[in-house]
Amino acid sequence: MTRWRLAALVGVLALIAYLGTTSTISTFIARITNTTNTISSAGPSCHSVPLADGATRLYPLNEQTGLSATDESSTNATGTYQGGRQSVSQTPYPCVRDNDWYSRVDQTHWVSTPGTISIAPGSSTSQEAWFRTVNSQGVISAFGSTQTGQSTNKTNLITITSNGHLAFLVQGSSTTYEVVNTYAVNDGAWHNVIAVHDASYGVKVYLDGALLMQQSSAHPAALTGYLRIGYENTNGFTNGFGTDQSLAHFWDNLAFISFYPFALSATQATQHYQAGR
Repeated sequence: MTRWRLAALVGVLALIAYLGTTSTISTFIARITNTTNTISSAGPSCHSVPLADGATRLYPLNEQTGLSATDESSTNATGTYQGGRQSVSQTPYPCVRDNDWYSRVDQTHWVSTPGTISIAPGSSTSQEAWFRTVNSQGVISAFGSTQTGQSTNKTNLITITSNGHLAFLVQGSSTTYEVVNTYAVNDGAWHNVIAVHDASYGVKVYLDGALLMQQSSAHPAALTGYLRIGYENTNGFTNGFGTDQSLAHFWDNLAFISFYPFALSATQATQHYQAGR
């Protein structure tokens, strides 16, 4: 055996002896490997993330038939499709991990929900929705004093204005607050919107995971109302549609409408958007 081969053999034997007596390295080498090469749990989704963060209403609007709009939260407040149901197949879908059906609403189709929710200037709340539209009109979600029809009292309306801009319309105790951005969202793409009333600050609106607009000291008047999806009377708001109720109806696609009895954070807004990407 040549001298260099003998030296190499001695080196290998020394390494084996070292590994066998060194707890730190031997423990590292003894790690268990995944021989099946599988993942045991699903990643975050537009179903799981809102529920994990405490949503007390969650309407995926993914039914194919019927007039019932399932509430996946523990509240189990099943909604009703007004004017019938229009279903759209799964491509394209707002949440890539949850390919499914979604709804289409228009001037005669929207969703009412049972059970009132209390809105107050000293109580924080959040509303969330995935939407897609090429039109410039309508209410995505809101709270109104009546379950169906035109509400006399209403507040916290997430709307698309006649210019195709996102707006959050809040009826205060003595004035209205209308937070509007000039970014057009009627581009035919899916967007995630979260409108927050923070009792300690005012209102904030997040679009696709980022803060889009905000207004301090903007607080809604007290209202015990119904969550409305796809329609509410906007008369009385500058960025509403006056008495034209046909324009107050959102026109196009909605999915995963959620409500939270607290203010979602900026971090949560980003996480909710990323759950759909």
